[in-house]
Amino acid sequence: MKANSYLQIDLQAIKHNIHHIQEEIGPEKKLIPVLKGNAYGLGAVRLARFCSQAEGIDTFAVSHVSEGVQLRQAGIGGEILVMSLPLDFQIPDAVEHNLTLTLGSFRQFSLLRDAACAAGKKISVSLKADTGLHRIGFLPEETDELCREISRAEDYLHISGTFSHFSSEEKGQMEKQAKRFDSFLNKLRSSGIDPGLCHISSSASLEADRKYVYDAVRIGRGLMLDNPVFPSGEICEAVSFRAYLTDIRNRKAGDTLAYGGKTILKKDTTVGVLSIGYGDGLDPALVSAHAPVLVNGKRARLLAACMDQSFVELDGIDAGSGDEVTLFGYDARGNHLPAQEVAALIDCEGCDLTVRLTDRVERIFLS
Repeated sequence: MKANSYLQIDLQAIKHNIHHIQEEIGPEKKLIPVLKGNAYGLGAVRLARFCSQAEGIDTFAVSHVSEGVQLRQAGIGGEILVMSLPLDFQIPDAVEHNLTLTLGSFRQFSLLRDAACAAGKKISVSLKADTGLHRIGFLPEETDELCREISRAEDYLHISGTFSHFSSEEKGQMEKQAKRFDSFLNKLRSSGIDPGLCHISSSASLEADRKYVYDAVRIGRGLMLDNPVFPSGEICEAVSFRAYLTDIRNRKAGDTLAYGGKTILKKDTTVGVLSIGYGDGLDPALVSAHAPVLVNGKRARLLAACMDQSFVELDGIDAGSGDEVTLFGYDARGNHLPAQEVAALIDCEGCDLTVRLTDRVERIFLS
């Protein structure tokens, strides 16, 4: 380990989480690991290789074509679903690397037809139904027209699956969207179109209600973190973010910290300098919230941050230069600062913290 900080990923914890979710959904349903955003900052290639070893996992989901191409070039087999609409110029690369593209707009048909003709093969697509998130996808009232277009596209398209996405985990909204999804699927089937693998639930919606599993569930955050509001206790926290103290000084009341002197000490304070800043992905909002960190098993608080270094209050804590500081997760002694607790301070989730970490943060995998 040579970097100023590292994200430790516990692969055995992830293995436990995979098995727990598979038991929860049953052996006939698929778990689709979501590896978008470099697997939420954990490392998509390494995580895909690890998940591929689990029985029953043969499909992955990403957001961008470039993410799917990266997995293919790393030797990842199976189906790779690109959940966002591809940019026009990305379609040939997607076809070349046998990615499954999301079909959610009528303008895509001509583009996919041309790409299929150029490649001399059918293109695998997954239909996206807009049931209420209103991001991308075909609206319920567009289903009849969609069925006609699909019928004319049999020579160049293969329907691998059909999916949607809940806009919230509120029970009434989920029920409403599930009914719209059912109607969408029924219209496809009544038109003689096989919708393929059907899925709508993500980590949060599976936790909210198990009855909307359909054929598969898409799991991203649930691979590494429990529900932030109603933890089940069955999902192990698999990530820990650690950095180091580089210096410790006794500062006076009235001394300022960081750029522009915006942070003014109200009292004499023992201040530690931390080996990371917002250039490493430390969210400035966490600093503004004076988020807790662990120093030798005790909670300290962030004071200010620069691009490459930050400041932490060490009053009453026995610490020295070179000591590790845990920003979330477990420290080396097993003390725990939950990522979801830290993330809640800035109204996000723990996986939002990991996805922001830059390449300067080394990823270390524990097996």
